[in-house]
Amino acid sequence: MREFIKSFFSFGLATTIEKLIAFMLIPIYTRFFTKVEFGVIDLIQVVLGMASIFAVLQLESALQRYYYEFEGRTKKVYISTIFFVIVVLSLSVALILTIFSSQISLLIFKTANYSTLIKLASWQLPLTNFSMIGYILLRYEKENVRFVLLIATKVAMSLISVMIFVVWLKQGINGVFYAQLIGLAASTTFLFFSIRKFLVLEVSSGLFTRSIKYALPFFPARVGSVLLSYANRFFMVGYLTIASIGLYSLSLKLASAIQLVYSAFIMAWAPFMFEQLKKPSHKALFPRVLLLVASPVFLLVALIALFSKELVLIIASAEFQESYHYVGGLSLYFSLFIFKEIVDIGPKHMEKTKYLSYTFFMSVIINVVSLYVFIRIYGIYGVVYSMLITNTFLLIVSWVVSNRLYFIPFSVVKFVLLALPAYILSIGSMYGLPSLSIRVLISLMVIGIYGFAFWKYYTSFKNQNINDSNLNLTN
Repeated sequence: MREFIKSFFSFGLATTIEKLIAFMLIPIYTRFFTKVEFGVIDLIQVVLGMASIFAVLQLESALQRYYYEFEGRTKKVYISTIFFVIVVLSLSVALILTIFSSQISLLIFKTANYSTLIKLASWQLPLTNFSMIGYILLRYEKENVRFVLLIATKVAMSLISVMIFVVWLKQGINGVFYAQLIGLAASTTFLFFSIRKFLVLEVSSGLFTRSIKYALPFFPARVGSVLLSYANRFFMVGYLTIASIGLYSLSLKLASAIQLVYSAFIMAWAPFMFEQLKKPSHKALFPRVLLLVASPVFLLVALIALFSKELVLIIASAEFQESYHYVGGLSLYFSLFIFKEIVDIGPKHMEKTKYLSYTFFMSVIINVVSLYVFIRIYGIYGVVYSMLITNTFLLIVSWVVSNRLYFIPFSVVKFVLLALPAYILSIGSMYGLPSLSIRVLISLMVIGIYGFAFWKYYTSFKNQNINDSNLNLTN
């Protein structure tokens, strides 16, 4: 557990630095771009996000699953095989996007004017996916300091590029994608020199076959996950305006404080989970981890919801003030992914990853139906309602299915009690907020509730660890 906490904070620092650029760029983007232009940037990034799943085929999941099963040159050949396949796939997908950029622009924007932006964005794919695999490698090798330094370099390159192309040269939306591409190219070069010692000029068809057999059942789940994240944009294009998408996009960026926690958690969780599953005490450990994580995460969600109005006032221009209504609900939406990862042990441990796809596609159906119903009635509010309903359903179904495959005694009652205040405050913040003084009082109460819960569960967890240690010494 100590190694997990160390990794969490190391990766948390790195993702904090990486996500910090999103917050630093918001004041620039909201002053240099209109709501419509903000929406255009968001939609092109959605296209890139959807295309990226076909450029990796979930092979990064296989890399993480089998990483500790190889040693010496075999491990280098395995890593090189995954790198080679993902780079080739990424280049192929980027080429396809470039060829059909005009058609994609017409489909989404009803004009071909944005085809150049789509071309620029598409060539980020090979760099982004190479970097993703490189950072996984550094995490599993526990090179935490190098990981943090390289992330910091990436952020610095991206920020400098944006300042040059958007602020100084005033290239408009084009400048955003020029900056992203150049910043990625520079940071990926530094990353390559840091990981080249793990690569060899050799690939293995046998190792690739084993990896793809593990990864492909994951692939529909990844498609489902991306659809959950992005399907709402296409409903918004059909029923709302691109300006509405701009407001929604800003809300997502502000709610990404929770996504930051999720990113750090995921980086630390996968190696920790697979290591702990080899120990006999893991069934007592995982339920305590769920409650330990739930207390601070739900506290953060509640505080973001309570002070979302001030957050928007500080960061964004007046044109975007309406977006504060959606920040609390979207923060709660992001937080549920963290708990899904914790309870979703069964399919990964039992290597029955097809069940991940089943649960995601059930959730996609819920998402599409609820979006269709709510967006026409409630507008952007309806999008947030749909996202919350979908992720709540996804968490429940994942919990049930995982425990059917491999039972872990998680406490439903304790988790629901922790979740309830965050749900009430997040949904309530969408309808309006009381005066600042009242919200400060509420926040103190919430801090007290979650602080006591964390202390209680941490003490229980610590005592269990002491008992386990004494038992090991006795044996």
